[in-house]
Amino acid sequence: MTGLEITKARVNSSWISLAVSGEIDLATVDQLEKEVKATLDDDSGNLAVDLTSADFMDSTGLRALVMADRSFRDSGRKFALVITNGPISRLIELSGIESTMTVVSSPAELDGAE
Repeated sequence: MTGLEITKARVNSSWISLAVSGEIDLATVDQLEKEVKATLDDDSGNLAVDLTSADFMDSTGLRALVMADRSFRDSGRKFALVITNGPISRLIELSGIESTMTVVSSPAELDGAE
C-alpha cells in the first residue's frame, strides 16, 4: 500500500491547489477530506485538486471529490480537478463527473476555469 501525500500551494490570487501523490482509497481518503475541509473553512479561495501525481483512486476518492465540488459550489466558490492521461483520468471519464465538474490538464488553465 502506498501512502498519500498532499501539498497545498497558492496557484494564483483566486486558486489554491492540493497536489496529491500516492493512492486515494479507503485507507487515505480521510486525509484528503481533511485538507479539502480546511481549505473550505479558511475561505482562502477556489480549490483545485491536482491528481497528476496520484497513482490510484477508488470510489471513496471519487465520492470525496464530488462532495468537495458540491461544498465549494454551495459556498459560492469554484472547484476543479487537474488531471492528465492515466488511470485517474480513465476513472473520471468512466464516472461521467467531468460533465458536471471543471477538469483541466494544467494549473495554468485555472485562470479561466468556471
